[in-house]
Amino acid sequence: MMLKKSLASLAILSLVSSPVFSESSSFLAPLAKKSLLLDIAKSDSQMMAVGERGHVLLSDDQGQSWEQVSVPTTSTLTAVTSVGDSIWAVGHDSIIIASKDAGKTWQTQQFLPELERPLMDVAFFDSNHGIAIGSYGVFFRTTDGGENWTREYHTSFLHPDDQDYLEELKQEDEAFYLEEMASILPHLNRVNLDGDALLIAGETGLLAKSSDQGKSWERLESGYMGSFFDVTQTSKGEVLAAGLRGNIYRSNISLDDWQRVDSDTTATFNSIVKLSGTDEFLFVGNNGTLLWYSPDGKQLNQTEDGKSVLNAVMNNGQITAVSAVGIKPLSR
Repeated sequence: MMLKKSLASLAILSLVSSPVFSESSSFLAPLAKKSLLLDIAKSDSQMMAVGERGHVLLSDDQGQSWEQVSVPTTSTLTAVTSVGDSIWAVGHDSIIIASKDAGKTWQTQQFLPELERPLMDVAFFDSNHGIAIGSYGVFFRTTDGGENWTREYHTSFLHPDDQDYLEELKQEDEAFYLEEMASILPHLNRVNLDGDALLIAGETGLLAKSSDQGKSWERLESGYMGSFFDVTQTSKGEVLAAGLRGNIYRSNISLDDWQRVDSDTTATFNSIVKLSGTDEFLFVGNNGTLLWYSPDGKQLNQTEDGKSVLNAVMNNGQITAVSAVGIKPLSR
């Protein structure tokens, strides 16, 4: 059975400060844009970045300047997404905060410090329907824009051996079955929504896809048993996944044949960034590692400061990243 948790699978969490058990408002910090920021996203009108101590920053000038806004939490925020003027951010303490006015004001939708499950990512299909995922398989769904969140359990994320074990346990003791399932589900690190395809990446080699907004999942077997921290789809329908120690795997269109891509590095990759208008991807990782990857080849380099890069977005040809030392532009 695959029950033992790997400490290496928590590598990305080691960059995050310890959870702050507080639902009080975050303070406005003059150097927030130079603090640990964990995710960045863009809408039609602005870019959004989130990070430690509940920091939320907005930019409406393509990242030239950033304004921190007040939010009702000091818990570390790990991910952000938007639909129109609605924005959601998630993080430690299973916190979910939301704004309906493009980030001007925020409300707490969920705060569960007693659960001890940090949320790692969030995705919305429209302004009402969305999911939030995190450690030990924690999975929440909303159908009303986040006014209510319901927890789901997906045993299909487990290794087949563990699925068999749980099925036997369910027949014997359903109460213990639920308790055991909540403890052995793998960490869910990233969910990627691309057209009709929903992909998820996690520990113990977890890759899975869904075509029904995450109600059911099919586990993909890449042959790698380490942690994946991001997954995305190419324009041809192939899948790229990246994670610990520079590991990158690429599938065929049928998703039944996987090949390891030589990345020329052992640095952990935290995110995969699609470069719009091209068939090129940027892998960003620890130690400032940057891998520019396309069908024509790859180029590996490093940021000047060597600080971990957590994610990035491309906006009007410019790449803006969030890192262990805040917001920074990226170039070759």
